[in-house]
Amino acid sequence: MKNRSINVLRHLLILLLLPCTSIIAQTEQFPPQREISSDSLLTYARMIIDSSNSRVLVTVDETGKPRARTMSPFTPEDNWVIWLGTSPTSRKAKQIKNNPNVVVFYYDSKTFSYVNVSGTARLVNDPDLKAKYWKEGWKRYYPDRDKDYILVEVTPKRLEVCSFKYNLLWDDDWIPPSVEFDTGGSR
Repeated sequence: MKNRSINVLRHLLILLLLPCTSIIAQTEQFPPQREISSDSLLTYARMIIDSSNSRVLVTVDETGKPRARTMSPFTPEDNWVIWLGTSPTSRKAKQIKNNPNVVVFYYDSKTFSYVNVSGTARLVNDPDLKAKYWKEGWKRYYPDRDKDYILVEVTPKRLEVCSFKYNLLWDDDWIPPSVEFDTGGSR
């Protein structure tokens, strides 16, 4: 029985460590971090966002703790402003009113790549913008778009990219390549 338990633990440990060995092997294939222009970094960021299979909005609750949830953001604008939709009575809407600091996180698990956009959010209840940023599949969640649906506008402050596929890795201090934006969303 003891040998069987040890074998089970050994197999479990191997299963847990296999993904780590894959990542380690991938990092050994890439040269050290390279310098990259902001424009190139933003181009890579758009490619990662387009292929991402996980998109998360992180807000801050009333106790100062981060709260994450998967979302379906619209493609970032040319100035990197990101639009999302939600209910005006949702927790995230209340949290944004209380603390506008948010993160929109995109992850592509196939390429071990992510884009992290930190910025400030505000709630927008403009009928024209709500019509522009609308998905027909949302009608079941927001039957009355005028009162059940509100937009979240995220103005970026900083964008970080990390990608094994594109050799966009962190520096010696574990800081990934990034772009800083001014308060209007432009670089």
